[in-house]
Amino acid sequence: MSDAHPAIPTPDWANTSGDVWARRWQDIDAGLAEVSPHLLDAVRASAPRGRFKAFEVGCGPGSTTIEVADAFAEADVVACDISPALAQIARHRLANRARVRVVVGDAQAIAPSEAPLDVIFSRHGVMFFDDPVRAFESLRTAARPGAGLAFSCFRDWELNPWASEVASAAAGRAVPAPGREPGGFAFADRDYVLALLASTGWVDPEARAVDFNYVAGAGSDALHDALSFLADLGPAARLLESLAEHERRTGLQRMRGVIERHFDGQAVAFPAAAWVWRAKAG
Repeated sequence: MSDAHPAIPTPDWANTSGDVWARRWQDIDAGLAEVSPHLLDAVRASAPRGRFKAFEVGCGPGSTTIEVADAFAEADVVACDISPALAQIARHRLANRARVRVVVGDAQAIAPSEAPLDVIFSRHGVMFFDDPVRAFESLRTAARPGAGLAFSCFRDWELNPWASEVASAAAGRAVPAPGREPGGFAFADRDYVLALLASTGWVDPEARAVDFNYVAGAGSDALHDALSFLADLGPAARLLESLAEHERRTGLQRMRGVIERHFDGQAVAFPAAAWVWRAKAG
C-alpha cells in the first residue's frame, strides 16, 4: 500500500449503493434508531396545524416516512428516493397508508413539481447532492414561505468511530475526514451548513447536537453481524473494495479488533454524533 492517505471512493448512490442499502436497511435503521425520535421532534416543531403537504428527501426504506405518517394523520406525504430498490421497499411498507406516495428520482428535480410544500424533512438523506446549493435552492422554490425544513446528518468524523476508527482499521493507517464531496459527512461542519442555508433562502436555522449509540450488531451473532454490516456499507466498505484480496483479509481482521472493543456482551454499539437541523423557507 502507498504511504499516502487512502481516499474513500465515491459510490454510485442510485444503483450500486442503493442496492446495498436496500439489502441492509434493517441494519441501517438499528444504527440510526436513537436519532429518529429527535428528528421526529424537529418535524413536529416545523409542521403547521391541520392538513399539510410534506416532502421527504431520501426516504430509503420508508422508516421515517412511517413515523411522520403515524404522527400526522392529516398530512399528505410525498416520499422520494433516488434508489429504485429502496423505493420499492418503502412502497411495500407504506402500502396501507392512503396519504403517502413514494416516488423515484432526484429530490431536487421532483420537489418543485410537488409544490407548494409545507414541510421538507430527511433522515440523513441531504448530504448526497452533487451540487448542494442548487439542491437547496430547488427545495426552497418548492416550499411555501415559512415552510419548515428538518433534517439529520452526521457530525464530526472523529466523533463517529463506527466510521473513522473502522475505516482506519480497514486501511491500516489513519484515514482523514472526508471533505464536502457527496457522502455521509458532507454536512459535518455546522458553519458550512449555516452558510449553505443562508445562501439558498432558508432562515432561522437551528442545529441541535445529538449524541447517540450507533448499534452495528446485536444478539447472539453481534460480532459477526457488525463486521458483515460495516464491511458492506459505509467508509470502511468502500475502502475494502479498493484493496487487493490479501490486503482485504488483513483489513477485515483489523476491523474485527475494533468491533470487539465496542462489544459489551450483548451488542456492538459505537458512540456517535449527529446534527438535527431546523430552518424555515424565507
